[in-house]
Amino acid sequence: MTIIDQTIFKAYDIRGIYPNQLNEEITYKVGRALVKYLKPKTVVVGRDMRLSSLNLFEALTRGITEGGAIVIDIGLVSTDGLYFAVGMYGYDAGVMITASHNPPEYNGFKMCKKEAVPLSGELGIDEIKRLILKNDFPPHLQIGKIEKLDLDDAYVQHLLSFVNKNKINPFKLVIDAGNGMAGKIIPKLFFHFPCQVIPMFFELDGSFPYHLVHFAENINLGYQERLPW
Repeated sequence: MTIIDQTIFKAYDIRGIYPNQLNEEITYKVGRALVKYLKPKTVVVGRDMRLSSLNLFEALTRGITEGGAIVIDIGLVSTDGLYFAVGMYGYDAGVMITASHNPPEYNGFKMCKKEAVPLSGELGIDEIKRLILKNDFPPHLQIGKIEKLDLDDAYVQHLLSFVNKNKINPFKLVIDAGNGMAGKIIPKLFFHFPCQVIPMFFELDGSFPYHLVHFAENINLGYQERLPW
């Protein structure tokens, strides 16, 4: 049995270095504990492009489904997209597999309950930690399933609802996606605007080959790759 480094349980998420602090065994238990604590019927699960995210997705969703809940798999998505899915469609809970701004060797989970209310240390994470350490999960009597949901178009329309497109004049801007999830959604969003976008590091790459070490160097080199709109 894996010895659990309790420092992975933070004030607003679960986060650690993969696989030394956070691995598939612990992740499976996170899924079981989440279901035991919240008792959801449905759990939305999204992930970023980190190199360990797919492995953790498979372990997490196994824990959730063996706890008896249905997983709504929204695939590669930003954290705000995960919250959008939970709140907009009325799902019972959500888990985003990400370590946010941390270096590539990290990964973790941001969790929320119904109406996209985030879990925090005092409101859920401490209880999930207690359940994981206790390791007392009942045998799965009914295994849930995984359903896929393509979120991108609905999320883009949601973002567009905050602005009046007709009042935006043509202009040029440089956007640095840092090889993160913004590189997936920004092209779909700015397709609707009369803007010339000069993208930097839009390729999804969980090794983060440019940030933070190469960021200044590539700015000096005048890195540009124009998008076709």
